[in-house]
Amino acid sequence: MGRAIIHPGAPSIVPGAAELELQYRDASLEVLEAFEETAKNLMEEINVAGGATVESRASRVQIPPCEMDSNFKRHLSDAAEMHAPTLWELMPSGAFHDAGIVQRVIPCGMLFIPSIGGVSHDFSENSHDEDIVLGCQVMADSAASLLQEQAI
Repeated sequence: MGRAIIHPGAPSIVPGAAELELQYRDASLEVLEAFEETAKNLMEEINVAGGATVESRASRVQIPPCEMDSNFKRHLSDAAEMHAPTLWELMPSGAFHDAGIVQRVIPCGMLFIPSIGGVSHDFSENSHDEDIVLGCQVMADSAASLLQEQAI
């Protein structure tokens, strides 16, 4: 969700400044816009109340969410059901992966495998070997299925 940097960052000193970085994700542009509006309203309330001054600036280029290709999702879902019946789920990615940008040019899909302890986007992220192998099997079968469909 984000990070906070407190200045000067010493436990016995009252902070004079803080930086808060927010990263929010959703598959819906409307939800993202509503979150941003809520954050702006909260900052305005803090500034009006006094005692602290809050400023905002975009630190990254905004990339609108996009839906992955329905045909790719179907092939991935079929392969997942074949290899792990009822143990998989279709889910959107709120993250702005490369696929979200590439999807605007060519069809894309994404396959996620479980991370140990649910830890992702961290240096300690890891997955069990069996899950990696299963993910590779699902990806290979979905790619083969897509290629067979294209050949018809």
